[in-house]
Amino acid sequence: MNSPPILTQDCAGWARAAGYVCDNDVLSSSTVLRPEVGDLTRYLIRWNGSRIELAQEVEDERRVVLFAANQLVLERYLYGLFGDDIRDGVQLPYLELPWTANQVASDFEVSEFDGRYRILRHLGEGPVAAAPDETFSLVALVPLSHFLSHSVADLKRAFLAEDGAPLLAHGRYA
Repeated sequence: MNSPPILTQDCAGWARAAGYVCDNDVLSSSTVLRPEVGDLTRYLIRWNGSRIELAQEVEDERRVVLFAANQLVLERYLYGLFGDDIRDGVQLPYLELPWTANQVASDFEVSEFDGRYRILRHLGEGPVAAAPDETFSLVALVPLSHFLSHSVADLKRAFLAEDGAPLLAHGRYA
C-alpha cells in the first residue's frame, strides 16, 4: 500500500484559502481535500502506479478528473481549481479560461480523444497529464498547459487580479 501524496505547504495553504481542509486517509492511501462547510464535493488524491490520480467525489459518486505525471503537475492543476473558489470568495468575476485544443500553450499539445482519455504532452518531454471525457478533458488540460508555463507566484497573482493577469491578457492567454 502506498502512502498518501503530501501536498506542499503552499498548495495546501491555497486549498485552505479556498475553504478546503487537507487530511490524509491512510486506509485509502489518499489525501482528501474536503470543504470546511457546506458543499458535499471533496477531492481525493492518490498514487495510481507511477501517476497521481485526482478524483472528485460528490455524495457516493466518484469520478476521475485528472491523471498527473507527477506532483508538480497535479499541484498546478489544483492552483487553478481552487483559484476559482478564491476569486468567488473575494467577489472577483469568474475567469473565462480559453479551453479549445488550438489554445494550448506553445510548448504543449493535446491528443485527440481516444474514447477513454485525452493526453497533454510537453513537447520534447512526453506526457504530463491525462483526463477522461471528450469535452471536459479540454477544459482541464488546456488551462493546465498554461498553468505549467507560469510560476506559482504568477498563478496566484492571476487568480487574485481583476483581469487575470499575468495568466490572461484581454481575455486570452498571455
